[in-house]
Amino acid sequence: MASQQDSGFFEISIKYLLKSWSNTSPVGNGYIKPPVPPVSGTQREKGPPTMLPISVDPDSKPGEYVLKSLFVNFTTQAERKIRIIMAEPLEKPLTKSLQRGEDPQFDQVITSMSSLSEYCLPSILRTLFDWYKRQNDIEDESHEYRPRTSNKSKSDEQQRDYLMERRDLAIDFIFSLVLIEVLKQIPLHPVLDSLIHDVINLAFKHFKYKEGYLGPNTGNMHIVADLYAEVIGVLAQAKFHAVKKKFMAELKELRHKEQSPYVVQSIISLIMGMKFFRIKMYPVEDFEASLQFMQECAHYFLEVKDKDIKHALAGLFVEVLVPVAAAVKNEVNVPCLRNFVESLYDTTLELSSRKKHSLSSRFFSG
Repeated sequence: MASQQDSGFFEISIKYLLKSWSNTSPVGNGYIKPPVPPVSGTQREKGPPTMLPISVDPDSKPGEYVLKSLFVNFTTQAERKIRIIMAEPLEKPLTKSLQRGEDPQFDQVITSMSSLSEYCLPSILRTLFDWYKRQNDIEDESHEYRPRTSNKSKSDEQQRDYLMERRDLAIDFIFSLVLIEVLKQIPLHPVLDSLIHDVINLAFKHFKYKEGYLGPNTGNMHIVADLYAEVIGVLAQAKFHAVKKKFMAELKELRHKEQSPYVVQSIISLIMGMKFFRIKMYPVEDFEASLQFMQECAHYFLEVKDKDIKHALAGLFVEVLVPVAAAVKNEVNVPCLRNFVESLYDTTLELSSRKKHSLSSRFFSG
């Protein structure tokens, strides 16, 4: 485990690098935008500004040099991929260009960031968030992702909004890919609670239902939400209580609202945000805590009347419990697990007689 002194050293190195990116426009790259002289009258800036590459001092200390070089490489690769995305048709899913395995060079950069996070995870997380905020042109935590489209009458303006929206989603896609990998190092390196909360809050903002949105980026929004659900799944392995607290608070708030189609869809979107949560089989304290969470979801399943919410919860149970069934080779006679299964057994047994419910109920009736 890295010492606090080592973490501080790497953080200073990263902060120095970030100063090189101050006052740059959110164009998704690691380049300095040179000052633009003021214009007057009918003068206009022609074409994109010239971008100057960031240089890394070769005389830097080894750790500092590696860290700076890696982030320069990351921002350069991210800019390249975003430019490709912006040149593609709006209808093309982001996964065609950004998914893992499509670009071995970029995958290697992310893997390297994950390896380096073993020694300076807090610093890397802060730097990644600073990069993300610069791309989205936000400077505070109150930012909440919303579709950019409005009720503009001009089709060209709406098309531009859709294009910028696609860019936002590409940035979130890249950012979540990196988070998934670097957060795997949490067991090896302590992280401040404030950083954990930043990750959780950002992910849950993407689980919010976008009412009335029918733009061409709908599929990409779902793809990005799934990636953030995967982020939460990784984070829950080390910071389960923080994830559970956020989920239950969001669910409680929605349940207190007057039921409407919007509230129902919002609850379903929230539930789907937990589909990558996995029960920890050991130590037994973590196993019991995970089952306690599932028990609370089971109580809600039995209480809720809306069939769509019930289906969403049943789907969550399948996602979470099938891996448990696959991992258990001997009988697990643990009271919390037994209580959970018994609380749902009768209901799911009755539902299993209906063909459309068979997938969701087979775990309990088997």
